[in-house]
Amino acid sequence: MSDQPCSFCGYPVPLEASLCPHCARPSLYPNVRAAEQETERKALASRHLLAVQDAESRGCGAAVRDFESAAGSSHAVLARSLTEVERLASSDRQLYATYYQLLDAEVKLPAGDMWDPLRRLADEALFPGYKEKIRFAALSLDGVGLPGYGECSLVLREEMIAHRASILEGNSALLMKKWDYTVPAGSRAVWEERARLCVAKLGNRLRPETTKADFASLLLRPGSRPENDEFVEVHIWGPMSSWTFARVAFSPPAGARRPAKTRVKALRVKLAKAGIDMEEK
Repeated sequence: MSDQPCSFCGYPVPLEASLCPHCARPSLYPNVRAAEQETERKALASRHLLAVQDAESRGCGAAVRDFESAAGSSHAVLARSLTEVERLASSDRQLYATYYQLLDAEVKLPAGDMWDPLRRLADEALFPGYKEKIRFAALSLDGVGLPGYGECSLVLREEMIAHRASILEGNSALLMKKWDYTVPAGSRAVWEERARLCVAKLGNRLRPETTKADFASLLLRPGSRPENDEFVEVHIWGPMSSWTFARVAFSPPAGARRPAKTRVKALRVKLAKAGIDMEEK
């Protein structure tokens, strides 16, 4: 990927830069700039066309069109613990921290499992020089995220993240290892083209009997272990506060001890003050 000229001074700006190194004016978000490269968009368009043609040849033309329409209205959702949501809801000065920011602040230790080395290698390859700026979410049609990351699903407001979000077709830590840490062209997209990427990835799973009610679990399906989760990953550059959230869905695991009703009620009141609805699933 080559540098792009600054829209202000005209001098070349590295793709990983968020500011022009010459005039210091803001550039586009580097993850978005990487996804909107012409080679990426052309490869994605080709994958999308092949997926649509394949679906139509199998008698799934209506299903693929309906799925693409639904995916175009999908939301970015991140799942976090009730405790973390309580912290974020306590003040609009509380920000959602990334894995690397927590490590640097010495308030978190590496988990010590398989995910630490995979995450570091994947992030450095995908986000060279700016990995600590990226927050992760997943595309969802029903407002529910991956339960393995917490019992609260936070739906992000599209107007707050669309301009700084890029999409990858799956779990980046696992995919980057599979791809030998080089992203195949057409495997990521800008926010506005997320539906095309969803069709390119999942079009071959559509069947003539697939209904609109099946789309949510097709797009996001929790597995028995994190490595078995099926989802489309969203990368969001920059900070997020409670004002970034549209609504919260609270879904405690089956069989788990539910928190006190007063605690849940207190959180609902705090979220309401920020204009955020909270529902229990």
